[in-house]
This record gives sequence, structure tokens and C-alpha cells, in this order.
Amino acid sequence: MEGSIHRGCDFIFDFSCFTCQENDRNTEAGFYCEECSKFYCSKCVEYHNYLYKKHAILSKENISLWPETDVVEQDKCKEHQKEKLTIFCEDHSELICHVCHFHNHQ
Repeated sequence: MEGSIHRGCDFIFDFSCFTCQENDRNTEAGFYCEECSKFYCSKCVEYHNYLYKKHAILSKENISLWPETDVVEQDKCKEHQKEKLTIFCEDHSELICHVCHFHNHQ
């Protein structure tokens, strides 16, 4: 295991780290940058703070100031927006919709 970063983990967080998601990692965010409008985990926020010293970072202590997330949107397929993610593909370690299953994951 890679510390707090989980590859292929099926946890669904209310707030996921933007940078980790971009790198196919699933990590819970503990910080929010008001300037970037993005969430960061404890590792990624260190890099962010190094690059953007003047940005206002809110920790979970100020979670009431974070924007609301729509967890329902996370349940939707990115390729087929109207479809819900209902199937777990063990070969690819990802949630997929029934259309993806039919076309790409038989």
C-alpha cells in the first residue's frame, strides 16, 4: 500500500483529491483551495502551497466553507452521462455502466 494513496481503491469520498484523480489515484481530500477551486490531499497540498504561496487554503476544520459536492454525479458514467455506474469490472478495477460492459468489458 502507498500510505494514504490507494490505487484502484473503490472508496467513494465526499471530497477527492483533484491531483490524485488526474493520476488515476483515489485519495480523500483534506484541503480546498479557494483560488483554484480544487480539493487536495495532504501530500498534494504541500506541492500546491510551494507553487502558490498566496492562495487561501481551507482545511477540514473549515469544511463548512467548502463548496458542496454532488455525490450523485460521481455515480454517473463519464462516457455515457445518462447511465449509472452499476458494475465493477475486476479486470480493469473500475466501476462501469451497463453500456460500457456491453461494448468494452465483456
